[in-house]
Amino acid sequence: MKRALLAIFFLCALAALGAKAQLPAAWQNWQHSRPIALEPASEPRLVRVVLPMAVYGQAQASLADVRVIDDAGNEVPHVLYARPGQKTREWRSARLSEVGFVPGRYTTLVVDTGEDDVLHNSVEIETDEKDFMVWVEIAASDDRKSWRIVRERAPIYRFEKDGLEGAQTISYPETRSRWLRVRILEGEEQFPVRACRTALELVEEAERTLLPVNPELQPDAPAQESRWEVDLGVAHMPVSAVRFEAAQAEFHRAVRVSVSEDGKSWQRVGSGAIYRYREPRGDQPRSSLQVEFREARGRYWRVTIFNRNDVPIEGLRVQLAGTPRHVVFRQQPGRTYQLLYGNSRVKAPEYELARLTAREELEAAFSGSLGEAEINSAYVSPEPWTEQHPVVLWVALGIAVAVLGWLALRSLRTQQ
Repeated sequence: MKRALLAIFFLCALAALGAKAQLPAAWQNWQHSRPIALEPASEPRLVRVVLPMAVYGQAQASLADVRVIDDAGNEVPHVLYARPGQKTREWRSARLSEVGFVPGRYTTLVVDTGEDDVLHNSVEIETDEKDFMVWVEIAASDDRKSWRIVRERAPIYRFEKDGLEGAQTISYPETRSRWLRVRILEGEEQFPVRACRTALELVEEAERTLLPVNPELQPDAPAQESRWEVDLGVAHMPVSAVRFEAAQAEFHRAVRVSVSEDGKSWQRVGSGAIYRYREPRGDQPRSSLQVEFREARGRYWRVTIFNRNDVPIEGLRVQLAGTPRHVVFRQQPGRTYQLLYGNSRVKAPEYELARLTAREELEAAFSGSLGEAEINSAYVSPEPWTEQHPVVLWVALGIAVAVLGWLALRSLRTQQ
């Protein structure tokens, strides 16, 4: 943890103690700037730069104060662009039949997806079980007689006592087959299935980059848990995934991700599972070593692995990842540019560039880079004088109260 904190401190110190440079008078309320390095252009073109981690600690949380100016001090319209990715599912109800149990082997059932010949690649198993982890086999059929296995082994789980809803959806290659055969590979007793539904899941992958920090294993974690924590040193850095590396050949563990503003009060922002296993007839292991969640922000992060009665995963490494923000603008020949940030009062700008530029153009923009941070030597805080000097305000208020009290006391004595 000490090495991670030193790295963060060094990063922020570099940004805070950067060279000083005077911005034009129109930009006196912006405290920080960075030169933008671009290849010379012979004609106007879209370019983009990625915001580094230090910017999130000195800009507004919403990045509303980010601006681009040219070498004449003119404001340059820009677009803040990100690729957060998304998953969409159109769920369809399905009818269950042939529900049965083969002692010592599995619970089995047949799912009828309907007569309309639609594509599907996901099935969700609805169950009232609260704490479980079982393996499931999925087979598909066009005639309900000949079956082909489309997912040999997939985990579903829920650990309600640990506050983990888990996952009860199994994905498989797209198919139009009307029937699915579901085998829950748990032989001790019949697994209760209340209903099933199917969907075609469409996935748009998010752009994510690893943060330059190293969460460290905490030696005082509760029994049956492994816990990693890290102080980003930056409160507003967006985080939306945790990635794992492991030396162990096979495992399946539940994961919880929490965030905190003070390192004491923690809020859960995500959960999931990581696994690696080899299917009976597969040559390559199947694995899932990333837990994704809705983007969250916070300075302190904690990742908890639930080992239960298993030993901790061998050689496990934890890394945080987030979706980077690109600043996209139009470069003009012969011009140079700066990125400005660090104005606590300004509102987000509105440029028509965002409405007139297609997503494909934003993604095809030429890449540039940001130089070292500079502090505006002519910086004037945009905060009202009273907010900049609260002590003076409270002293004045105290004096006023004292004077009023003295006058009131004097008036009472005069009346007597």
